[in-house]
Amino acid sequence: MNRAAWVGLALAAACGASRGNGGGALEPRFVAVHNALSAMGLAQVGPIQEGALAEGREARVSLALPAGCVTVVAVGGDGVRDLDATLLDARAKPLAHDTTNEPQAVLRACLEAGDTYVLVVKVASGAGPWVAATWVGGPGSSGTAAGVAARQDANGTCSAPIPLSPGVVSGSTTRGEHENSGSCGPSDSRELVYELQVTQRQRVSIETEASFDSVLYVRKDDCNDPDKEVECNDDAPDRTHSRIDRVLDPGKYFVFIDGYGHETGSFKMTVSVSDVLALADICRRASSLVDGTSQGGTTTTVGGDVGGTCGTEIEGADAAWRVDLPARSRVRIVEHSDEIAPVVHFRRVCTDPASEVACSVSGAVAGDGAVTGTFEAGAYTALADARERLPGRYTLLLQTAPPAGSGVVSDGCGDAVPLAGSLSGTVDGDTFAARDDVAGSCGGTGGADLVYRLDVPRRSRLVASLDNEEAPHLLIVWRRCADRSSELACGRSINEVLGPGTYFVGVDGATAGAIGRFSLRWTLRDLTAQASACSLAPTLADRRAVAASSLGASDRFSTRCGAGGVGVSGPDRVFKLVLPRRSTVRILAMATNFDPVIAVRKACADAAGALPAELVCDADADANHRTTLDRLLEAGTYWVVVDGQSPNDQGPFTLEYRTLP
Repeated sequence: MNRAAWVGLALAAACGASRGNGGGALEPRFVAVHNALSAMGLAQVGPIQEGALAEGREARVSLALPAGCVTVVAVGGDGVRDLDATLLDARAKPLAHDTTNEPQAVLRACLEAGDTYVLVVKVASGAGPWVAATWVGGPGSSGTAAGVAARQDANGTCSAPIPLSPGVVSGSTTRGEHENSGSCGPSDSRELVYELQVTQRQRVSIETEASFDSVLYVRKDDCNDPDKEVECNDDAPDRTHSRIDRVLDPGKYFVFIDGYGHETGSFKMTVSVSDVLALADICRRASSLVDGTSQGGTTTTVGGDVGGTCGTEIEGADAAWRVDLPARSRVRIVEHSDEIAPVVHFRRVCTDPASEVACSVSGAVAGDGAVTGTFEAGAYTALADARERLPGRYTLLLQTAPPAGSGVVSDGCGDAVPLAGSLSGTVDGDTFAARDDVAGSCGGTGGADLVYRLDVPRRSRLVASLDNEEAPHLLIVWRRCADRSSELACGRSINEVLGPGTYFVGVDGATAGAIGRFSLRWTLRDLTAQASACSLAPTLADRRAVAASSLGASDRFSTRCGAGGVGVSGPDRVFKLVLPRRSTVRILAMATNFDPVIAVRKACADAAGALPAELVCDADADANHRTTLDRLLEAGTYWVVVDGQSPNDQGPFTLEYRTLP
């Protein structure tokens, strides 16, 4: 147990043991506190302070305190229900504050120098007498004169670190030494070193608020060894704050307050600890998830890693829930949180990571983690986990469906829903309750699926892709729905030239167990303007640069290395290149205000059902907006397209090709 906890327990026990005395029993209670703290190795220094206060009133007394760590104990008498205390420095800056709602208060502060400080005592609730005294000593201190002197000699170096315990500590690095630096920020500045004893596995939070750009880092066991660093933090959430929050095993730790670069100054450090639960304890407390009902709470700090097949980079906070499946079922569990990055574990035995049957760190929307699949009847545990150490609020939703699905809109060819929008759009779908009606040449057998109808008014390029999936799906395009002989494309994405007519687009689970939400993004790019552009294409001559501009031109061609997915590329220009013999050619395009894309095509226009016309593409422009493409080409006629990567990428450019030796 940490020093602050021992002081609190000793104080509570001493006060409780003496509270049965009648009026005027304050002194016996304080004697009991004195004896308890002395037994812990603390030594009382300075006079005892006494007084009496009405509710809401405060008293201020001066304390002559030595350098080093001090503990101030204030005890309320009969009638005092809540006693608050604050320690101020000579400039009235708070150094430590008690925030409990008890008739006694404990303050802990490590002081840089001996000085006169101010103790503020306030009766927040009730009324009556109070008494206060100061004690010296800390973790590892014997409480003897020699031990007290040793603590007062602590100067904030590795050879004499300042004792640290939970509470608020103020100090300044201006008088520190420059002997160490952390891994998260370059430092040539002075630092102060504190020593923190952790007696049991606990979550320790250390926060600094400084007048300079502070760097906070912690080492274990060996103060001088940078390889013993446990964690380093700079700028959380801004340059004057740093924060480390993690579960620490028992041992000796060294806490460094350093500065970025050459910066030094004053700071306030707050240290807090909290107990951590074993996973077995969390599992015993698990409540049952109700099908179709959103439930949740706050994740809990766990005293050990829950393990699992995903999201195990950081020991996050967790919560356990029971899931009872009376029959074989499709299952979807979605953890959502706006405070933590969710991780969902689904396992047979709560405490056994090897029994995990599903795990996920992502879902259909931001803040989601979702597991989906078909599982046998039985008892399971869903663990709401996180990819960060801090606990946070979350919701958990369980949904079940029959193993073969129950049927949904657009479940088959007969009720295929048209893709809305004339040339592009996004459709959000869900195969969780869909049946298995279709499959493609690239997969989908046994997977739940949805089917959409696509009407193509003129020769166009269909580009389609899937995003925000709870499970992997495939895309299939047919001329006749579900007819394998009329299949035109099958894969994770589609880039296919289609003639005028009606087509069907299937979204199918990649495997039999792949079910869940998805977003289908699609666009039709009209290709009818290609023919006119090709007929008017100027012919390039070897080593003769051509000045041109794509400003105000149409977007007629798409390139593999330009706009990705269903993104729209910029306006383009096309040129003709005739090679009399097999040659290695270098094509250079230089623009004034955008990064040009170069594509070489064997055929100028895209044709439905034909092989891809594009041979090679390059979009890697240098700092001068110059793109260079080298390629060995056979004798023949080729077409060079200069494109933009987005609709705003357009303007003047020069184009040149050279045959290389």
